[in-house]
Amino acid sequence: MTQFETIGERICFGCGRLSHDDTLCQDCQRWQSNGKQLLEHRALYRYNATMKDYMQRYKFSGDYALREVFRSVLLQHLKNYSDYIKVPIPISDQTWLTRGFNQVTGLLEGCQYQELLSVRAHQKAHQSQLNRQKRMTRKQPFELIDGTINLQGKSILLIDDIYTTGNTMYYAADLLYSVGAQAVRSVSLAR
Repeated sequence: MTQFETIGERICFGCGRLSHDDTLCQDCQRWQSNGKQLLEHRALYRYNATMKDYMQRYKFSGDYALREVFRSVLLQHLKNYSDYIKVPIPISDQTWLTRGFNQVTGLLEGCQYQELLSVRAHQKAHQSQLNRQKRMTRKQPFELIDGTINLQGKSILLIDDIYTTGNTMYYAADLLYSVGAQAVRSVSLAR
């Protein structure tokens, strides 16, 4: 039986993918060649069959109690980012109406965070319904929430449940850099 697998120390320092050497993976090299600042992403677990089943039950079947499974581990890891403003990746209004909760903020109960981003109203498809090519070519899905704090010179930590292509995190980072953030890093439960 497959179990939850933690991601070790041998990773690409740009995206957190398992690696066998100290070079950037091809995806991160491509992000850099497109002018992106690396996120120095860290994921806690591999997205294997067990994690996929967990996400299916937690996110898509709406078993909100499952947020407790990883919450303490994630909150412990976030202590490494004490100087960062923690920003969860938002869900669309449509997803909120369907699911009734944001799976990321559910994992963050007990941690101080700022909801600075919202999903633009024109977003029709869920990220999970898009293939890699469509994820990579979609338009900026986020906007700043009205009344967002001044981010000039601030360090931001983006938090999501799953890092797939990195596109979601890079869109969020681009927006935050555009309003003056000094550094943007990211963490996810799974990759």
